[in-house]
Amino acid sequence: MTRVTKPKNVPMAILSIGYQRYVMPSAKAMKVAELMQGAVSVDYDYRATTSTSKYIVQDEELRIAFELVRADQIAMPESAIEPAPDPRQRTAQLTHEPRRLTR
Repeated sequence: MTRVTKPKNVPMAILSIGYQRYVMPSAKAMKVAELMQGAVSVDYDYRATTSTSKYIVQDEELRIAFELVRADQIAMPESAIEPAPDPRQRTAQLTHEPRRLTR
């Protein structure tokens, strides 16, 4: 997982797809919005009895919205996501204390 940092000097946008909102650089948001224009919502058909998956196309139109935002409109959480440390890069911590081996 990548570290979440507040970008500086990059135009940002809120991309809404359905009822979900995503913040990303505006150039990428425009590309995603353009690609999603041809998409149609589907739901998984849980009633299907065959071994193959079936999906039901929804009648409602997919809602896509694009909104430019300023950097001061984006608040980062206090506990921003950080990547887990790589165990291979952990330095061995050796101690000079003698240890007694017991049975």
